[in-house]
Amino acid sequence: MISGLSDVIRSNGAPSARNLLVTVFGDALLPHGAPTAVSPRSLAALLASFDVSERLVRTSLTRLVNDGLLSVESVGRRSYYRVAPAALALFERADRRIYGPLHPGWDGSWTVVVIDATEGSTASRSTLRQELAWAGLGTVAPNVMASPVVAAADAAAVVDRVGGFTNVLVTRSQVVEGAGTLSADELAHRAVELGAVAGRYREFVERFEPFAEVDTGAAEPELAFKLRTLMVASYRRIVLADPLLPAELLPDGWIGTRARAIAAAVYDRCADAAEDFLAATAELPEGRLTAGERAGRFAVA
Repeated sequence: MISGLSDVIRSNGAPSARNLLVTVFGDALLPHGAPTAVSPRSLAALLASFDVSERLVRTSLTRLVNDGLLSVESVGRRSYYRVAPAALALFERADRRIYGPLHPGWDGSWTVVVIDATEGSTASRSTLRQELAWAGLGTVAPNVMASPVVAAADAAAVVDRVGGFTNVLVTRSQVVEGAGTLSADELAHRAVELGAVAGRYREFVERFEPFAEVDTGAAEPELAFKLRTLMVASYRRIVLADPLLPAELLPDGWIGTRARAIAAAVYDRCADAAEDFLAATAELPEGRLTAGERAGRFAVA
């Protein structure tokens, strides 16, 4: 089963080179420390099994630097890339959503963000809404976004990071239910289209469940790294678009819970071999990387 991964390349469903690189930096390199910087040549070697060329890696790296997600430093005649200091908070928020507790305790409160429709341009408001959506808030009305799990301080930090706004309202409070008011369940249904999210989780389950029971301990390190990277990149795209409602607001037998269990199982099964390949391949200014965190990356609860 694991050998079948050699046929999974970008042209038949694997994520883009950009998404793969963001996954490598967030999942594989950042746990070794924020200053960890690697060469384009070694990044191309890490993604060679996806049929991603070094030229495409370099082009994608340049775009990620221009987007503020990565920074580049020169050591002699060589360049090394790392997560940009200004983007560390963004990676850390994504890390919590991907690997943190799936259904943390909920006190019944909601974080609500109201964007002044007269402030800024259409483009700037659209950018802010997109950034808030990536942070986990759902749209419940025009220029109104909400989440039961995103902290108000985190939402305010997104507004500050986007910049250019002074009149955005960010608050957190209980929903007061009455004959003429929205219930928590209705607010949840407005915040996220559960049917669409469930469909994406089902596709993930169908694709990766076969690997959750496979013993990958003897797999080639490169294929183990490919499986881990492909799985995390695929899961990442779904979970970062999922507002991650509390268990109380989800239907019974929610498919996202099963998808999370499969993600954790696949990750743990290929963790050792994947880290061995990473350590043997990643080139740092000071030399090679030391193999680090292996199984247990996903929170149990």
